[in-house]
Amino acid sequence: MTDQPGEEEEVRIVLEVVDSLEAMEDPAERARKAGRLLAELPNQQSRLREIRQAAVVAMRAQKISYRQIAKTLGISLARVQQIEAGERGKKEKPVAE
Repeated sequence: MTDQPGEEEEVRIVLEVVDSLEAMEDPAERARKAGRLLAELPNQQSRLREIRQAAVVAMRAQKISYRQIAKTLGISLARVQQIEAGERGKKEKPVAE
């Protein structure tokens, strides 16, 4: 599991699509397409979480340690365990004024 050339290609493509929306001259078309992407985003976020969890489970099935997975993914050991268990990260609540 080493960094490979082109590993970030998928992320780059998605970001380029968003950039292309900003560059659209027709504001109505820009708004329609942005709205369509926003409508799809919740479903896609769920899919991405499932993909990530399945990947962590697969790495664990290969007997890769939590510590090595954490290092490879650039996240904490505790976060790897949460992902494997299907737990979502906890968002901090805003402090009341």
